[in-house]
Amino acid sequence: MTLIRKKGLSLLAATGVVTMALLAPGAALATTTAPTPPSHSMPPSHPTGHGHAAQPAQQTIWRGDFDSSSSAWTIDTAGDTASWHGWTFTPRDDWFAAAEPMNVGCDSDVDQPLDISCFLDERNQFSRARGTLAVADNGIAAANGAVIDNAHSVSTSLISPSVPVEGRDAVELVFSSHYKQAHKAVARVTVTFDGGEAQEILRYSGARISDNEGGDVLSAQEVIPVDVPAGAKSAVFRFEYTSNKPELYWALDDVLVRTPLAPLAPNAKGTTVQVFSDIQGEGLPYLDAALDLLHREAPKASAALIAGDIISGPKENDQEAQLAEYKEVSDIFAKHKMPPVYPAIGNHDTRSSVLSLGQQVDNFIAWGNQWGAKIDNTYYEKVIDGIPLIALGVEAGTTAAEGGVSEEQVQFLKDRLAYWKTQGKQVIVMGHYPFEWSVSGTYGSFYQNSSRVQVLENIIGQYSNVVYISGHSHWSPYLRDWSGRPVTEGGDPDGYAAFNTGALAMEFGPNPINPWDEDSMTDRPESPTVMTITKYDDRMIVRDFDVLTGEKIQELTVANPIARD
Repeated sequence: MTLIRKKGLSLLAATGVVTMALLAPGAALATTTAPTPPSHSMPPSHPTGHGHAAQPAQQTIWRGDFDSSSSAWTIDTAGDTASWHGWTFTPRDDWFAAAEPMNVGCDSDVDQPLDISCFLDERNQFSRARGTLAVADNGIAAANGAVIDNAHSVSTSLISPSVPVEGRDAVELVFSSHYKQAHKAVARVTVTFDGGEAQEILRYSGARISDNEGGDVLSAQEVIPVDVPAGAKSAVFRFEYTSNKPELYWALDDVLVRTPLAPLAPNAKGTTVQVFSDIQGEGLPYLDAALDLLHREAPKASAALIAGDIISGPKENDQEAQLAEYKEVSDIFAKHKMPPVYPAIGNHDTRSSVLSLGQQVDNFIAWGNQWGAKIDNTYYEKVIDGIPLIALGVEAGTTAAEGGVSEEQVQFLKDRLAYWKTQGKQVIVMGHYPFEWSVSGTYGSFYQNSSRVQVLENIIGQYSNVVYISGHSHWSPYLRDWSGRPVTEGGDPDGYAAFNTGALAMEFGPNPINPWDEDSMTDRPESPTVMTITKYDDRMIVRDFDVLTGEKIQELTVANPIARD
């Protein structure tokens, strides 16, 4: 599984702990030991009889994505009719192209130093964006001739069709939001029921008391609870943007209205796994504290998942040196009470130009088995106290055209995901590499998927019950897009849940020289992070923690959209 590694600086958009729901949930799963999972060579099993069809615990009432339903929306813009003035439906890449400055060299390999106007005002950092977006962009509108000033302010509304809410006490409005705060600009969302008075449910502005605390909102998912008045039959949502400056923007994607998540039962019992990635040698000084923190947060964890890059793996490593690196990690593990460890193979685990890929794969498998993995390949399936886990990874014996992933691995993923869907189970899929345009930083040119890796995402994208965890990027989980809900072409319209595990080693972020590249962070201390995932029958709760402070950074509930009632 080959993706281009990057070059890389860094940037944090710390917003404190964020708690949200991601898509569907209600009851509890006892942490009993599961039977031995099928091996990857077995065909998918038939579902066991439950006597009824699967029922979603959380339902999407209306989906307002702009790829297939832009005609259902109404745009109301006052004044100027210049191109890009007011809300505009546009393919994502066309938006970026329209923002490129005229007559300014923006090729980082040729034009040095780059003009500041080449940096797109962070438009390209909308990692959640795929396909067609709705954009209100004053900067591009002004470049196309629109007059925007105190006497000619922009006032534009994007209006949903009527959404049925009859019989509901409450709903949630969910959308991806990418917003840069211009001087005196105001963005707000309102709802009206049955044509009644508009109620404001979200506001961005320069005021610190606004929902954006006066700042930018980059690549976020907004989840807004909305109480439905008794007897109301329909709701209309308006996205309103006003500004008197010829600059900056608000972009939207993946709008939907859904039923809220039922509260978790007070006596619900879940199964928890620990998660971390990218030790890479440089993360060794943080490993003790990371394992202590994970033990405090999940003392009865059923497993520890490592999303790749266990070792640093210098290119000059011979067999003795590579085994010595694995031993450094093992020596720290030996000081802690470790649950069974299930690793995914990373690029640093196979970097040696002295050893063959086969030798390095064997070293990786041997190390994993030392800590209880019981695996014989880099891709495998385990059932951890009721949690299906599928690990993916580069294999020995594959060709360059296959990108490190054999046809057998592709078929294995297809078969196992199809099987777990019949069982109504959420599945954790773990790979070292994130997919492009999914989580923090993956907008960059360094995350272009190979054709075989894209095949893997297209398979995963068929299943809204997949929670995909990846390392590799080293981007901080403090960012709003540490998680995402990517929708693949032809895939499930609710997409799959993607999570960036962060890293124990160095942190990465946007490159100050090239807006499509990244760079390593040079400041200290760095920001090593770890995760826990707790699984219930109808949901997974994912929590991320800062190793240096011990504090929770993020929490997100991912509902099981195929949970059985």
